[in-house]
Amino acid sequence: HTLRGHQNSVHSAAFSPDCKRVITASLDTNAKIWSVESGECLHTLQGHSLEVSSAVFSPDGATVLTASLDKTAKIWCAQSGKCLQTLKGHRWDVFSAVFSPDGTLALTTSEDRTAKVWRVESGECLQTLRAQGPRFISAVFSPDGALALTASLNPVAQIWRVDSGKCLHTLRGHQNSVHSAAFSPDGERVITASQDKEAKIWSVESGECLHTLSGHADALRSATYSPEGKLVLTASDDHTARVWCAETGECLRTLAGHQDRLHSVAFMLH
Repeated sequence: HTLRGHQNSVHSAAFSPDCKRVITASLDTNAKIWSVESGECLHTLQGHSLEVSSAVFSPDGATVLTASLDKTAKIWCAQSGKCLQTLKGHRWDVFSAVFSPDGTLALTTSEDRTAKVWRVESGECLQTLRAQGPRFISAVFSPDGALALTASLNPVAQIWRVDSGKCLHTLRGHQNSVHSAAFSPDGERVITASQDKEAKIWSVESGECLHTLSGHADALRSATYSPEGKLVLTASDDHTARVWCAETGECLRTLAGHQDRLHSVAFMLH
């Protein structure tokens, strides 16, 4: 299917947990929910006043979370398309928004140099995480939902306690902006990808750098773990992706063939 209906660029697209629906976020200020089987648009989520930068389903697929340059995030009913909560508190554009693994919390990042933790049911802001310098690029929850991980335009990533907003570790070692950061499936390690052409694997417990993945010829845009946590996949401006052993940091394979920079990579779930 080609999902047609937006009036401007589509910034993000994500499957529902059961893979029966897709949510798209667009520059046209709307998000849309689509049927995978038919390609039909089921709902248009209208309410943001500026472009929608990201949209995701909750872990149970019952709600959708959108982030917008109108300084807000919104929570919607995926069944009806009705807006349930508007998360207000950021002073500038909101770039990303994600659910916690149990779906009870949301985590947003903004141009205002903060990330915020929200209670989904009430829309209440529970914690504000403040960047050391330039803004956060992304923020994600740990697999158990107890920690948050932020990547920033600074050459650092940070690990935070969700319940207190306390920074546990600042992961220092990159020489340029950290474009992405992700937890391993067991929550014991973190992978970061940087403008400095390297990825690094860190211990969540100690904040120590365990491995530096060197070999790309240009900036890294993203890095992610395989579902079982044994492999790491990186994407680079050097037109390649690489597969690495997460235990040793050894490069196992270079995936060449693209004619331009790679923005994202993902493993396929079996």
